[in-house]
Amino acid sequence: MDMDASDSPGFVDIFYAADRLRLLLPVTASLDTYAPRLTENPVSFESCRDILQELIVTPQFQSPRLLTVVNDGHRTTPTPIMLDWLSRIDQTYLDRTDFLIATGTHEPPSEEHCRNIFGPLYDDLRSRIHVHRAREMETMTDLGTDPMGERVLINKMVMDYPAILVLGSVEPHYFAGYTGGRKGFFPGLTDLATTERNHNLAASLDAAPLRLEGNPVAEHMKALTKLLPLEKVKTVQVVLDARHQVAGCFSGSLWDAFQQATTKAREIFAHRVSRQYDVVLAEILPPLDVNLYQAQKALENCQTVVKDGGSIILFSACEAGIGSAFFYDLAQKWDHERNVAADGKQYFGSHKLSRVNLMSRRIGVYLHSELKAEEVRRVFYEPLDNPQEFLYSTLEKCEKSNIAVVFDAAHTVLNA
Repeated sequence: MDMDASDSPGFVDIFYAADRLRLLLPVTASLDTYAPRLTENPVSFESCRDILQELIVTPQFQSPRLLTVVNDGHRTTPTPIMLDWLSRIDQTYLDRTDFLIATGTHEPPSEEHCRNIFGPLYDDLRSRIHVHRAREMETMTDLGTDPMGERVLINKMVMDYPAILVLGSVEPHYFAGYTGGRKGFFPGLTDLATTERNHNLAASLDAAPLRLEGNPVAEHMKALTKLLPLEKVKTVQVVLDARHQVAGCFSGSLWDAFQQATTKAREIFAHRVSRQYDVVLAEILPPLDVNLYQAQKALENCQTVVKDGGSIILFSACEAGIGSAFFYDLAQKWDHERNVAADGKQYFGSHKLSRVNLMSRRIGVYLHSELKAEEVRRVFYEPLDNPQEFLYSTLEKCEKSNIAVVFDAAHTVLNA
């Protein structure tokens, strides 16, 4: 929700380390708050029956050899609900489909993760569940070449099955524009090298949340998607609101359903901001507060509305650390001036370091966390032990200042 600026904002409570952190705000400051919106009319099985019915009667869905692609546990996709809805319309569905978990570059899911993905259906389906592994080249097949002239590989199952159903969810993504849709294949089911080439394009700040046109990462993904046998692909894409209620359900071709879902996602997660702020306080909720690698999403979603020379503070306990040992080690070898690895090569994770380094040249990028100060500084954030003291020392003497508090900042996107 949006709240109007107030002459005397008083205080705000921000989630931090499984508790609430109360911050008193200077009386000279005006305050705006932002958060993902709630849908007035959550989508139910009954309300989307007609949408799914159109999908059910297609030749692709009715194929006796159907492959259903699902997200891994790193997404909030309500896969159990989607499977339930589809099986309620067509009782043969679950018996004639195999499943492929689109892990991208993530590690294979644990037993617990799989139970979270499939819910109460897991035990019945487990014999037909397969997992993508981006580093196992023997599981891949050649799909063609990308606009860079490089070889693109895809999981063999994509080519082996006559029909594919992709189940996904769409929300803002800090450098791909949006999650969902084509991300079920790229990076979901492709090889590591293709994903690295795609993610390295995120060194450009034109790779931004909510942006598809002119976004080098999104445009590369769209080009990759054209290599797929799209005639055999159908999809269901959903959008969740702030309480993880289904706010929209869209089905059909991969691109059309994705485009419709992005419109709904923008309604839920995006805020057009008419002014810039001296300080932005960015709250990060579980599970994205687990490490700094995930917490960066909040920085990306909010940094454009910070004034030049202003500050953004991320509130993320990061109890699991930085999140990537390779990413952390790469930072030690980073050339700050040239904004590349010291050897001039691009690595997986380079885009994250590059982006924070660029942002920190324009604004102060602070982190309130449980990490050691030297760990935080290595990856180009400035540690902040006492955000309360920072607020008063920075703003108290200002005749007037603007503060924005962004709740669930890893999902809420502010556009200047």
